[in-house]
Amino acid sequence: MLYDLFIENGRKCIKEELFHYIDGLVLAYWIMSDGVSNKYGLRICTDSYTLKEVVLLINILKIKFDLNCTLHTIISEKGSKLFRIYIRSESMDKLKKLVNPYIISFSKYKLSKIKRWNEFK
Repeated sequence: MLYDLFIENGRKCIKEELFHYIDGLVLAYWIMSDGVSNKYGLRICTDSYTLKEVVLLINILKIKFDLNCTLHTIISEKGSKLFRIYIRSESMDKLKKLVNPYIISFSKYKLSKIKRWNEFK
């Protein structure tokens, strides 16, 4: 069951089996919910996952989709480390081809270099 890939002992988690289920549609949903546009690339907020889980996600993105991703660490207001995935600019065209058929028009700004608020000026 897919639920078991993400919940263990009542906590969100990532397991290696996710590799077999992730595709363009899954990436599109993930980006629409947790993606943040950046001037050049895309950041995916994975704050609730451990370092090991975020590295596993990065490896899935690199191996399965050949996306150039890096790990970004930020410090929360409470002082704890949070880990996020950054998809670098050179992989954005590849990412767009994977997810464009599934992304709703309102969220397409997350895949462009233009910030959404600039569209309203």
